[in-house]
Amino acid sequence: MRGEAGDTVNIQRGVIGEAAGQATDQMGHPVRGGLRGARSGQADLLWLRLSQLAAITLAALALAGVLVVARAVLIPIVAAVIIGSVIGPFIEALARRGIPSPVAAVLIVIAMVAAFYGATTVLAGPLASWIERAPEIGEILRERFATLRPAVQRMLSFVEALESIGRATEPPVAVTISDSRMLESAIGMVTPALGALILFVGSLLFFLAGRIQIKRKVVQAIGPRAGRLTALKVFREIETRLGTYLVTATFINVGLGVATGLLTWSLGLPTPIMWAVLAAVLNYIPYVGPAAMTLVLAMVGIVSFPNLVEGLLPAALFVVITSIEGQFLTPLIVGRRVALNPFAVFLSMALWTWLWGPVGTFLSVPLLIAAMALVDALLAARRPQLPG
Repeated sequence: MRGEAGDTVNIQRGVIGEAAGQATDQMGHPVRGGLRGARSGQADLLWLRLSQLAAITLAALALAGVLVVARAVLIPIVAAVIIGSVIGPFIEALARRGIPSPVAAVLIVIAMVAAFYGATTVLAGPLASWIERAPEIGEILRERFATLRPAVQRMLSFVEALESIGRATEPPVAVTISDSRMLESAIGMVTPALGALILFVGSLLFFLAGRIQIKRKVVQAIGPRAGRLTALKVFREIETRLGTYLVTATFINVGLGVATGLLTWSLGLPTPIMWAVLAAVLNYIPYVGPAAMTLVLAMVGIVSFPNLVEGLLPAALFVVITSIEGQFLTPLIVGRRVALNPFAVFLSMALWTWLWGPVGTFLSVPLLIAAMALVDALLAARRPQLPG
């Protein structure tokens, strides 16, 4: 009986050792080589995880390089896809009323181009007048801040003295004045912008015309039925969130533009329509846009009014308006529909500004919303159903 009990205990020890990943002898005691095997397995698993992390890092760096190199082509296409995703449900509604999708797409694109051309025509005159006054504006700003010039010069001299410590004497720099090529520079700036505009219009037109077919092809390329349902849910969630955010933000920004126009008109600033449009457009960029508009109004006020305090009044009142809009209206309206983490918004702005410049700053929030919708839909498909 004792022998049988001892055998049973040894067998149990062996089973426990095998379950723990350890080799055991006939008596059920762990063998030292089993521990080495377990440690070797853990090391192999660690190297596997490190290799996977290295592969993901290299893929991310390669993707960032592609985004930077091909940004001249990708920026108009991405912008067209974002706007097309917002307009897409409206195209489907027109299709249900008997208007074919290609016809509706052409009509909408023509209306957008006409609106852009009209806005450019209206703002061209005031903008040209301010550009012509650039030397005068510079002289006025120098006069307004003449009292601060000694302090600024002392600070610059101190910084230059610190930088010159330990630096060898350098020979004087020879300054050569080359021929002016202003026309070539202007053409070089206008040509890429015109090409990007043509690429954007074409991408938007063809995306709207074939949007349903594109979604169908992408969904059909996914094998299992569950994957197809997830893809449809992702498309619907991205379109819903983008549409909610952009439409709501557009109404808010238009209201801010109207308030800015009334503010500048009541204070007597010239070209209030231009400041209204600029405030509405810049407000699409969180944090940076309102700050830039405040700086612009401060400079315009200083140039337009003889007193420095009176000149800063438009900027101060604009700060009050944007504070009400940013702290109360936008969180109350947008926050209930599209919840955005401020830290995530800041990181998205930093990333896309680094990759694509100022245009990337405009696209950073829509791209963040699309990424959040994609991640939420994928996690919802894998998230276990909790009781209750």
